[in-house]
Amino acid sequence: MNEISDIEKFYALFPEPALAKDLITILEDYRINSRLQAEYPVLGEQISEMNVYMLSKRVSPKELANDKQRVVELIAQRLIAGTTKEQMEQFPEKIRQTLEQALSISKTLSSPLADVHDTARVAAELYFLIDDNFQGPYQPVAPFSAPLDQSQVNQNIGNFGRAARKISEKMSSEPTSTSNYASEDAVRELLRALFKEKGIKPKDVESRIDALEANKVRDYLNDLETLITDEEGLRREEGTYLYPEWGSDIEDYRLNWARVKERISEGGSDEFYLDTIQKYAGQIKCIRREFQMLRPEGAAKLRGLFEGDDIDLDSAIQYFIDKRLRLSPSERNYVRTEKRTRDIAVAFLIDMSGSTVGATILCEKEALILMSEALKELGDAFAIYGFSGYGRDNVAFYIIKDFEEPYDQRVQCKISTMMSKQSTRIAPAIRHATTKIRRREERTKMLILLSDGKPLDRDYYGNYAIEDTRMALREAQRYGIKSFCITVDRKAAEYLSRMYADSRWVVIDDVVKLPEKITRIYKRFTT
Repeated sequence: MNEISDIEKFYALFPEPALAKDLITILEDYRINSRLQAEYPVLGEQISEMNVYMLSKRVSPKELANDKQRVVELIAQRLIAGTTKEQMEQFPEKIRQTLEQALSISKTLSSPLADVHDTARVAAELYFLIDDNFQGPYQPVAPFSAPLDQSQVNQNIGNFGRAARKISEKMSSEPTSTSNYASEDAVRELLRALFKEKGIKPKDVESRIDALEANKVRDYLNDLETLITDEEGLRREEGTYLYPEWGSDIEDYRLNWARVKERISEGGSDEFYLDTIQKYAGQIKCIRREFQMLRPEGAAKLRGLFEGDDIDLDSAIQYFIDKRLRLSPSERNYVRTEKRTRDIAVAFLIDMSGSTVGATILCEKEALILMSEALKELGDAFAIYGFSGYGRDNVAFYIIKDFEEPYDQRVQCKISTMMSKQSTRIAPAIRHATTKIRRREERTKMLILLSDGKPLDRDYYGNYAIEDTRMALREAQRYGIKSFCITVDRKAAEYLSRMYADSRWVVIDDVVKLPEKITRIYKRFTT
């Protein structure tokens, strides 16, 4: 006879064991994620990206059976993904208040000292909070993450012990070796430090060691140790993002070499927007008409829904068959008709460096307004980001419009008040924009870069900067993101073909032509 585990005994203490079990699962996921993000920042970022992606796949809380189940789902979304799938304003005040109380209680689990006993204590507190506020039977929600699969971890990251053993054995085969890493334990600690501080996976080190001669292993390990102790590598700061930089001088990446700081653009007057709408009134009317013709016609039927416009006959028949057979029938018995839409997400990345002062920044703003008016008509998901900064530790990434934001007066004011800033370190901005676009579910993902010339920053210019930009665009391509680069540098021919080798690009010889040409370029690029 199988013994009941301690955790099952804990669930059984509550009138609704399923609710206690779900809360334990959610809170323990949150505690472990918090610990991983603190101790292994690179892995933590990857987990965060995956959780945001998983959020997009979850059922809408509105489709759940009752408020008790909805509030548990919202707690899971906020704790694990940091946000919710739908705007909280859509839910009753009681749910919103309970959610905020639950989040406040759960914060203690982010402490590095928290353990599974703290998880159980918080779960009990949340159980009674939810049970006091909501009636009705509880039905389990889907788990946010699958159990940890060690074989999958080994495949994606590698095995610290195995890699350390192989490296030690290879060094011991070299009789003249006098390495600091004489023991397997020392190598293992180095591998853990590399992964924690720099995101270098043990499987990558193991692969490189396999390709080296035994007498070269010691030098390679010393180089890796230098990566950790090198003071030139940037350290993580809250609310910033570190990216590698391609060094053409070493033919390799410099890890954690550029820091991107997101800044929310502050709006002001929409006077520039209104002047632009008036200036291009005739052209905007034509653009809207042209883009209306690009919208797909017809409709698509979505089946297997909890609610919809009509009953799905096939699902309804299956429902009664299941009931007759005493099986649990599905309640997804409705169908809804929706208009077809274009499956495209595009991010505009705008050069806001000091060299754009004057006509260039004004024409960029006009082009963005015309393009936004067209996309509003077309329905494509779009975002607008600007970039500038000074130095590799201060790359400013301005959020003018994110994908989830509507194109409204607030965004129009932000565009109106855009102004030239400092230097042009393009590659980190491309990498950060790529990270954002990768999270989108649309089948077609695009990045459109508007710049007035070569990348130029403190200690960052010439061939080195061009090659780093080229590699950043190549990385975007690997993630399935198409890129299109528009420049207004008349002298660009000498370097553009190399810098934009993995992208489509065009030179506009007169910046004044940018507003009228950008919509044509977009139309040609996406159809």
